Amino acid sequence: MTDPLPPQAAAPRTRSPWPVAIVVVLVIALISAAAGTGSTVPDGAVAPVSAPGDQRPNIVLFSSDDQRLDEMVFLPKVRALLGEHGLTMSEAITPHPLCCPARAEILTGQMAQNNGVRTNFPPQGGYAAFDPSSTIGTDLSQAGYNTAFLGKPLNGYDKSDGRDPGWTIFNATSHGYADYYDFTQFEQDRKVEVEGYYTDYLADKAVEYAGDLSDMDAPFFMWVSHFAPHPSKGRSGCHDASCKNGPPQLSPAYQAQERLLGRLPQQDEADRLAGEIIASPGYQERDRSDKPRLVRRQHGTSDGKVRRLVRARAGALASLDDAFARLAAQLRADGELANTYVVFITDNGYTLGEHSWFGKTLPYEQNLRMPMLVSGPGVAPGTTSDSPVSIVDLAATFLDVAGARSERRLDGVSMLPLWTGRSDRELHPGGMLIQGGPFKPETGPRGWLYRGVRTDRYTYARHDGGFVELYDRQRDPHEVASVAGKPAYAAVQRELARRASVLGRCSGPRSCNRDFGPLPRVR
Repeated sequence: MTDPLPPQAAAPRTRSPWPVAIVVVLVIALISAAAGTGSTVPDGAVAPVSAPGDQRPNIVLFSSDDQRLDEMVFLPKVRALLGEHGLTMSEAITPHPLCCPARAEILTGQMAQNNGVRTNFPPQGGYAAFDPSSTIGTDLSQAGYNTAFLGKPLNGYDKSDGRDPGWTIFNATSHGYADYYDFTQFEQDRKVEVEGYYTDYLADKAVEYAGDLSDMDAPFFMWVSHFAPHPSKGRSGCHDASCKNGPPQLSPAYQAQERLLGRLPQQDEADRLAGEIIASPGYQERDRSDKPRLVRRQHGTSDGKVRRLVRARAGALASLDDAFARLAAQLRADGELANTYVVFITDNGYTLGEHSWFGKTLPYEQNLRMPMLVSGPGVAPGTTSDSPVSIVDLAATFLDVAGARSERRLDGVSMLPLWTGRSDRELHPGGMLIQGGPFKPETGPRGWLYRGVRTDRYTYARHDGGFVELYDRQRDPHEVASVAGKPAYAAVQRELARRASVLGRCSGPRSCNRDFGPLPRVR
């Protein structure tokens, strides 16, 4: 990847002769040996690997949280570093658009019916429902990669849960990230109380860990899991029952800029996007009789609140954009960038008043569509692929990069041939399963909130209780008028219902990505 940042943009690091992660492991090994335990690393930890002759590519996954696809306008550095110098997957989706299930899909390469995480909260979701013993971290560590996880884990993770297996470096947040300021990290087997801005902390640590991984002299995988632009905790402004939160918080630097200039970062771009949202046909949709009960009971909001929320989200993303640029500059300074697949994604999208809904989870384009940009060996610069792909495909792709296998039965398929231009074969010819679990046990069903299928033209969802939505996005891109129950679409609806039923029981790449043949024609 060609990095347009000047050389001085690389953040300086204070470096010891030994990488930090190696020092930690060696110290603990000496203590354990003195105690007679015979253990060489802490529970779940992976000793660093040194393999100077191993030239397999590195992999860096950089994720935002609750970011809409159209909010890429607030990330000019990401777009310059990856969009202009790499590949944009323009039809990527997150098929289970909620934080915890999406992260479980990234870690396992499996959909919720197979990884067990249906929602953010136990008993059907959260960290308590997740099995961390077999993930992309354990897969790649067993394949000879050094691995690092940094940032927001699955909801409900606590420091008492300890270190997840498979990670050479493990630094997960247990509390406080939802406020953006003052949080608790489980940082390399110790509790650390951090006073500061969450995005800035992750930016500093990502630079540090990238350098440590480079010094280990072996291929590496790192996931930097950010929280921005997720709503912050405990304020008004979000009507989704899954969040009930307020605008994200700005960094100290951007707060100072606002005080000095009287403007938020990227305010002009934010106002343009807010205007486009407010002018869209689906915004504050008045006739919601064709929408599920969750949507019908919403009361809407003011245009001014939407504009303020979009401005705040732009400000939070400005810090994330800076963090990404710093990490890319460090990879280049360490001589790693040219041999690294750098992937930018979000966990799920976010609805900002479309259909009078604020939040995620539901099967609308603002929630399902996600940015996916990649650069690395063999990826042509400035290219775009419109092949439908899914967040579930990431694990299979990373294993393909490493030439490795998993003990799990993966539901996704490798995107590497698409990334490198070796193939343009459609990976999901019959459409992709989309689904949502309950928000919380006390507010939703104990099974699925909805299940459905998304094809290149249609979005079908059958909700708990039997209510059906069907949108012909070719004729109705804003999903204003459901065609469920319309005679002209009866055959299409039956076939999509069949596909959703089959995919809802699938396991493995063949059964979860099958070709069902053409859909019935609609006149």
